[in-house]
Amino acid sequence: GEAAARDYLVGIGARIVASNVRIANAEIDIVARLGDLTAFVEVKARRNARFGRPAEAVTFEKRRRIVRAARAYAAQNGLSDSPMRFDVIEILPGEINHIPGAFDANE
Repeated sequence: GEAAARDYLVGIGARIVASNVRIANAEIDIVARLGDLTAFVEVKARRNARFGRPAEAVTFEKRRRIVRAARAYAAQNGLSDSPMRFDVIEILPGEINHIPGAFDANE
């Protein structure tokens, strides 16, 4: 799923900065730049939506870990003053659903 998400992001003009970043006891699937914006992207892939949409698996605790990791990544890479966004990309057979700003850092 992550390869499809990276291809999708490149296709919309994003530059992939990093993938599978492990930091602050969490993982960021994709870090992408869209102009001056840094998008921290969580990728969720499923074989079907029988048990709900893939994005529904991004729980409150998961969002908190991603935000903590993103802040640490931004601090280490001089991006703390840049705008940040938290996206989710859902991958289902034949479908890629990009949810820009799926959650924010205040959660």
